[in-house]
Amino acid sequence: MTGDLATIDSRFKGPPDSGNGGYACGVLGTLIGDCAEVTLRKPPPLDSPMSIDRTGDEWQLRSDDVAIATGVPAELELDIPAPPTLTEATSAEARYVGFEWHPFSGCFVCGPDRHEHDGLRLFTGRVDDRDVVASHWLPGPDVAGDFGAVKGRIVWAALDCPTYFGGRLADYPQVAVLGRLTAKILHPIEVGEPHIVVGWPIDREERKWHGGSAIYTADGELRAFARGTWVVIPTDTAEFKVAS
Repeated sequence: MTGDLATIDSRFKGPPDSGNGGYACGVLGTLIGDCAEVTLRKPPPLDSPMSIDRTGDEWQLRSDDVAIATGVPAELELDIPAPPTLTEATSAEARYVGFEWHPFSGCFVCGPDRHEHDGLRLFTGRVDDRDVVASHWLPGPDVAGDFGAVKGRIVWAALDCPTYFGGRLADYPQVAVLGRLTAKILHPIEVGEPHIVVGWPIDREERKWHGGSAIYTADGELRAFARGTWVVIPTDTAEFKVAS
């Protein structure tokens, strides 16, 4: 398969000038299958058509001759924490550290500068007495795909940022960007139904660290989960730009 095109609209930005990492990973991940591993090679451009190419089991998202992301089928096993209640998840939002300082405050998923029905506004804060962050999520019709379910790319996006804020619980470095997301979608995420989103730290290795995320129904049924790999970015280099 070659030649199909994908464009990341500026609405779905992460940093000011590039796409949200989870959303970009979802462009390929939703094509690959229910479980996929997608690695970001370059910042995903906004409002610029990219080609989707496939050779065997490897998929590529390309801008001109540059590979932006590569993806392959995967298996994912995680030690997933039990969900908090919907009330606990909602209460945890008041402890969201992104309200105090946020590297990319306009991020589609977790940016506090985004308005309702514009961004997802997943403000995952620490749950009382647990090493887990959580928030509630009520997906609206603006993220609907087919048959009343949330679009696959949006689900991947929702699984992205909670892996970062989960890692922050373990004092992993504050400034990092998503390098890889491995996600497994078990069931559709229904529009108009309340959900619980959680994140937690996994481990760290030098300039990389890992966090987990999961999405539950309000009744505690697991719908999707992911493992994010984050790459620490030195703040004194041109690679890093803090959103104003």
